[in-house]
Amino acid sequence: MNPDRAITFDPAENSPMDCQFLLSQLVVPRPIAMVSTRSPEGIANIAPMSYYLPITGDPMLIGITMGLREDGGLKHTYQNAMASGEFVVNVTTEVFGEQIEVVAVEGPADSDEFELTGWTPVPATRVSSPAIGEALARLECEVRQVVDLGTPDLPFGEVHLVVAEVVWAAYDEAICNEQGRIDPLRLGAIGRLGLRAFLRSVEEGAYVLPRIPWAELAATRAEASNET
Repeated sequence: MNPDRAITFDPAENSPMDCQFLLSQLVVPRPIAMVSTRSPEGIANIAPMSYYLPITGDPMLIGITMGLREDGGLKHTYQNAMASGEFVVNVTTEVFGEQIEVVAVEGPADSDEFELTGWTPVPATRVSSPAIGEALARLECEVRQVVDLGTPDLPFGEVHLVVAEVVWAAYDEAICNEQGRIDPLRLGAIGRLGLRAFLRSVEEGAYVLPRIPWAELAATRAEASNET
């Protein structure tokens, strides 16, 4: 970074919204968990969550942060997940591409995003929340821990880190390569950039790097040093 062109940002002098917007534009690209739940009243809900990460393989844990709605209320996804203790992460791919912002709109609690989008609700295998039939891959999750963070009752401040265990996974064989492993380009995941910008997984944007063993790397560097 050229110091003469550096733009500085002091979180203490900016609003919570501006602070989160900066994070959202610099911590990119982010995977999008298309989370499906069902309310205690039986209403299905879908919401895209992009503050989302894998945690560990044993147990198989993921984490999703769920903040407040802009009106200060709890997100319906969070309320449903707390009531049922589970949810489904449907991997966001091209099939969802044009309607990500549709399901991101904060509608009333009795709105059914399956009806709104035309996506197909299908039974999950291990949890009661519905899955999305069009998804190429899904993770069925049970809530294990919730960590309350941020400033309570403040939009863009209060947030709940939901740690959940993946108790079942399913994916379409169409996303696998000839060796049976998931091919990231066949999956075609869509990532989140800043604000309303998204990123497609396309061949032109992907590249592969070899993982060189340390001994080989050290030997190569030593040889280069001796030559100079």
